[in-house]
Amino acid sequence: MALAAGCLVSIALGAGTAAAQVSPSTYDYARPELTWYTIETEHFLVHFHADEDGWGSSRTAQVVARIAEEIYPAITGLYDHEPDTKVSFVLKDYEDYSNGAAYFFDNKIEIWAPALDSPLRGDHRWLRNVITHEFTHIVQVQKTMKAGRKLPFLYLQVLDYEDVRRPDVLYGYPNVIVTYPIPTLNNPAWLAEGTAQYQRAGLHYDRWDTHRDMLLRTRVLAGKELSLADMGGFYSHSSLLREGVYNHGFAFTHYLANTYGEEALRRLSAALGTWSNWNVERAMRDALGVPGDRVYADWMAHLRQAYRERTEAVRASLVEGDLAEPKGFYNFYPRFSPDGTRLAYLSNRGEDFSRTSLYVRDLERGTVTAHHLDGLDPHVYVHTCALGHRLRSGVAGAFDWRPDGQAIVYARRRDTPEGYLFADLYEIDLASKSVERLTTQARATDPSYAPDGRRIVFVRQEDGTTNLFLLDRDTGVMTRLTDFHDGTQVSDPAWHPSGGWIYLARTQPDGHGRDLYRLRPDGSDLQPILATPADERSPAFDPDGQALYYSSDASGIFNLYRLPLPAGGALPDPSRAERLTNVLGGAFMPDVDATGRLAFAQYQWDGYKIAWREIEPLPEAARTAMYTPPPITQKPDVPAPVAAEWAALNRYDDADLRPWPAQVLSAVRTEGAYPPPSGTDGPASTSAEPVAEPAPEPAGSSVRPYSQTFTSFSFFPVLRLDQYVTRRTRDLDARLTTRTRGEALLRNLKTGVYVSSREVLEGMSLLGGVLVGPASKEATSLGDFFSPSRLLDLERDAFLQVEYRKGFGLLPRRWSPQLAVELYNIRRNVDRGLTIEEFPCTACYPDTTYADLAYSLWEADVFARSKVNRYTLLEVGYRYSPYRVKTERFFSREEDQFIPSSSSRYYIGRAFMANAYVELLRPYRDADVLPEGLRLEARYEAETGRLLERFDVENGVLVPQYRQDTNHRLTLDTRFGLRLPGRPGGGVHGLGLRLRGSTLLGPPVDDFYNDYVGGLIGARGYPFYALGGNETLWLQAAYHAPLLPRIHRQVLFVYLDKLYARLYADAAMAWSGPWPGLDAARRDVGAELRLGVGSFYLLPTALFLSATYGLDRFDFRLDEGFLTPDGRSTVRYGREWQWHFGVLFGFDV
Repeated sequence: MALAAGCLVSIALGAGTAAAQVSPSTYDYARPELTWYTIETEHFLVHFHADEDGWGSSRTAQVVARIAEEIYPAITGLYDHEPDTKVSFVLKDYEDYSNGAAYFFDNKIEIWAPALDSPLRGDHRWLRNVITHEFTHIVQVQKTMKAGRKLPFLYLQVLDYEDVRRPDVLYGYPNVIVTYPIPTLNNPAWLAEGTAQYQRAGLHYDRWDTHRDMLLRTRVLAGKELSLADMGGFYSHSSLLREGVYNHGFAFTHYLANTYGEEALRRLSAALGTWSNWNVERAMRDALGVPGDRVYADWMAHLRQAYRERTEAVRASLVEGDLAEPKGFYNFYPRFSPDGTRLAYLSNRGEDFSRTSLYVRDLERGTVTAHHLDGLDPHVYVHTCALGHRLRSGVAGAFDWRPDGQAIVYARRRDTPEGYLFADLYEIDLASKSVERLTTQARATDPSYAPDGRRIVFVRQEDGTTNLFLLDRDTGVMTRLTDFHDGTQVSDPAWHPSGGWIYLARTQPDGHGRDLYRLRPDGSDLQPILATPADERSPAFDPDGQALYYSSDASGIFNLYRLPLPAGGALPDPSRAERLTNVLGGAFMPDVDATGRLAFAQYQWDGYKIAWREIEPLPEAARTAMYTPPPITQKPDVPAPVAAEWAALNRYDDADLRPWPAQVLSAVRTEGAYPPPSGTDGPASTSAEPVAEPAPEPAGSSVRPYSQTFTSFSFFPVLRLDQYVTRRTRDLDARLTTRTRGEALLRNLKTGVYVSSREVLEGMSLLGGVLVGPASKEATSLGDFFSPSRLLDLERDAFLQVEYRKGFGLLPRRWSPQLAVELYNIRRNVDRGLTIEEFPCTACYPDTTYADLAYSLWEADVFARSKVNRYTLLEVGYRYSPYRVKTERFFSREEDQFIPSSSSRYYIGRAFMANAYVELLRPYRDADVLPEGLRLEARYEAETGRLLERFDVENGVLVPQYRQDTNHRLTLDTRFGLRLPGRPGGGVHGLGLRLRGSTLLGPPVDDFYNDYVGGLIGARGYPFYALGGNETLWLQAAYHAPLLPRIHRQVLFVYLDKLYARLYADAAMAWSGPWPGLDAARRDVGAELRLGVGSFYLLPTALFLSATYGLDRFDFRLDEGFLTPDGRSTVRYGREWQWHFGVLFGFDV
């Protein structure tokens, strides 16, 4: 008998591509030095961190535990739904931004301790607000689920493959890849965020404030309101439009509650949870009795009329500024230089998101200089909405001129060696561009120079509270000026020109909005200047200090005011305040020069602009114009019988909760809980100061060291059509009979499930899955169909990934290694895959016998990954990959008997890897279709492989003989994208370049180890296996152009976002041995359509269709022993079209 070997290449590569993609953006720092604790209450687990000195979020944790239990009945009662497990809160105070994230499938909420400081929303009771907001997400979104939180998605997948031409390849590389999750919820973003801001009619932790009304009012009056489709998700929205989704959703939710009753929110959520409803329009019809588009149209008509009527007096006597910086939508903090010749401000001009730069305008020459100060945005709020989209907006904190006018002090956020993101003070010399760091890990923002140039006042963040500190510029000594520990927020510090007072804005922990205060530079004599029901902020002075300028919403709209200051430091008379503007949007952040020129940030429908005007008395109509928001933007009235219950929730006082001292936390670590178990003593004090006893809230809760807490297992059923087995036999499969359509469908169908769980601190995670082909092995009976032996012989795709991301305490640095163990297995059954030449008798002609084959490929990987910084990830790893082939039992006519099944390993690989991943990408709204920046992957792999070469007969037994090779491969893959000037067709356009090359160090090796640069992930004008060799080189140049950059259409459960075209050309080479010269390059040209879609209001979806023409025709020579069915030893490629199609989460494959 003669054995026909081969058909191995395709499967071997298939196992390699199963590995997870690695990106620095998907990894966080390890932070192994953090010590975590847990407060457990009846319905919640509150996890927080604190160090040995007590630094951390212990006060925030106590407040969260109290709030969560207090609001639990109110929120669950409205939606008639309670979470099925205790909800975990994870509190973080190691990054200087505000963040709230609700993971509704996991019953988990993450909260960042710093309070929200946003230019698009007012100031509210941060912890009361954010805890209620995020818990409402958990309850309301779970109410909309069709199958419960443990069954989040159903996956539909389709794979099709290139036509096989090589007899040594089992099946081609995929040219169709579809993976489309169908979530068991379809909750639009406006409803999720609207209900989370609305909360309950009787709760006043959040409200429709002047900022929010400003955003909606200006858009509606300008005819730029968001459509119901645009409100459904965040899609390709800018930061301003994403906030518009929140804003419109909050107002629309008010309208629904006022018009149809608060219970309509429950009915609408329940309607979305039925299997018959897959968009909100139909759910609104079922829940409200009116189609969704009609409800939206009625709401918008009401708003237009109300806003026109209520702003009539304002619009009739507008007094606004002339725009000095119209570009961008985040333009803040205009500041005249001390000599009045320059104006500095922050702007995000040219950006879609919040990234701002410092601009200095020379008022005499008219020139503008930009200073791109990395990490300039110290106040950053990041809110992960219920739908899992992270909304990051940088609010560039205030900066200040040095009194000599030669430098500017500002705050910049940087990563510490431990992985904390803290803001510190820096100073830039405008002439030399040199930067000096003034503080280290001070968590400092909003700096303001004293008139003497020696002291700087700034705001410092700690455990959800902010305080004022003073920095001595010469010695670097910091002095505390205020000593708040109750959640108070201070901001906008400004020195009076006399140097005798520091003015500031203050938000009380139980209030809304800001008031103006002042105190002495030594921290004494804190006095209210303006503490009214209105919101007063942004104090500033004229150069001689005779008047205070500020922004206030006393008229219903934020305008600028001037308040004379008495001589001698006496308190001013608020009744003498003079109004300076009458704007339709809002006026903020004033600054005045010696000539009486007023610069400020002016809001209009498309964002904040820098404006200025001469200070002049306002006409009577402008001075007295008032505005009140429409009633439908307010919550409905609460019935009298339950009003007292709501009043109790609103009349809270969390000031009694203070950070726990180090002694208490030490007792928790040593005793295992606090209060300690009965019969043990409490914490021993090591100082003369009394130890503050912790008072966990509510009663009955306890604090203990954190123990690993995992989310429930989530299950993701998968249905895959894996079409590597065709209905009609291919040229290479003439030995097979033609299948019916039904047989082919069943043969290619795979079913299975993915399973995942993770620790709530994200320190460990597990993801696994298995898919099997039920019809990939024949069954003789129903019992045989379910027999264990047959089930084990089915085709399968299985994997398991376990990650440990906590790092190691012995290496308390952000780059502390994070471990991963990954296991993969695939099995493929090949009908009649073995050809055996037999001689049934001595005088007989040779005959051919076929036997079925089964390939089983295993791969086990162990990785250690270190995130060096936010852009770089280093990785070392080890891979073990045994591949086995099994010959099934068959009948030999030559031997006249059945030959039992046998198996042998045909490859055993062991490899050490060292890889580096770098991503320097600029975020903007169309980065999915045209990435801008650099992405680089550098790989080194040392692999020792044992490849089956032949069988020898030893003592009557077939013994496999292997050839061992040791390969050292270097691979470099770089991608670079560049946006070009202009917006043809209303969208961005630009270039994309990709260069990929790999080389083996040493002499040529067997083509089993080849690299490939064709097909879907290479030069698409040629099949994947047409371009393979020990050495490869591939260059691609592409041009991206908009076709329909802003479609903005909702079709059933799909939002059509944008359509782009990509034109590209490739040149690729693959060879073994000496350099073949550039004449060996294979060229192609192609075009691709890229359609960006949002699915089910939740998931980004990328559809692409490409057609590529190979310009060069060439013959590929097969290895010895392989012939095509027509007897040729070569296969011809090129001069034909290759098509590729995909439906994925992103366009890069």
